[in-house]
Amino acid sequence: MRYQVRHVTKYKYNSPAELCHNIVYQCPSDYPFQKVNSYKYRISPEPNYEMNRRDFFENQYLYFSIQKLHKELSVESIAEVTLEVPQWMKVNPLETQSWEEVVEWLRTPEAMNDTRQFYLGSTNVELHRHYKEYALESFMPGRPIMAAMMDLNERIFNDFKFTPGFTDISTPVSEVFKTKKGVCQDFAHFGLACLRSIGLAARYMSGYIETIPPPGKPKLVGADASHAWIALFIPDIGWVEFDSTNNLLVSDQHIRTASGRDFSDVIPLKGIVYSGGDQEMDVTVDVNQLK
Repeated sequence: MRYQVRHVTKYKYNSPAELCHNIVYQCPSDYPFQKVNSYKYRISPEPNYEMNRRDFFENQYLYFSIQKLHKELSVESIAEVTLEVPQWMKVNPLETQSWEEVVEWLRTPEAMNDTRQFYLGSTNVELHRHYKEYALESFMPGRPIMAAMMDLNERIFNDFKFTPGFTDISTPVSEVFKTKKGVCQDFAHFGLACLRSIGLAARYMSGYIETIPPPGKPKLVGADASHAWIALFIPDIGWVEFDSTNNLLVSDQHIRTASGRDFSDVIPLKGIVYSGGDQEMDVTVDVNQLK
């Protein structure tokens, strides 16, 4: 499957900005099942300085600064990727090892260096006994880890209501759990809290998924949005991805841009602006399958 992603963010400032520093996480990464064919970006006004780098988690990001007066800022990213069906789609969930064995293995010296940061709490993922209790309804004693995770994925999908605008980036997991409302970012954070509360390693995945319009209806420009899901570490398989927003074991429709401990590690566009007034932001994302 080949996809093109176009992500555009526009800012309008009530008062001219004198200076801005920004970091962009919108460039897809290569995986065994995801190949980046091309990536380009356009920034207006033209930056005075820009630099491409990789972070601690090996995500590629762009840093740029604009050191002149400007009333608007536009950042456009265009990527083309080819996706293949991941190897984990061939795995029988009932034949994976028990989740308790994985918890024990994660505490060995062999595993700790690569996974420790993903089974601890983080900025947006607090650990609490309530999340542990919720998780243990799926992670029963001796249950194969992948089967347990698929059950947890389905329960989050059924128990929580997708409600755009009800939460924002500052909404804590506790509020999402209490109201059972949120968006993909919230469901990913809650899933991470559940898994880490029982000692498993899980990471936040940021990227895109194509929005399929209803039969007979045209695809709306800008109808797609950034998406979030999680990856659970299973020895001998690796990081296996699950999307509780859509109750999916992730296959070849999810385009990955970055992964980290939670959303705060991989915000698509963040920065500091020196301006004397408020600002307006508009974001459009289009994901199209290519022939």
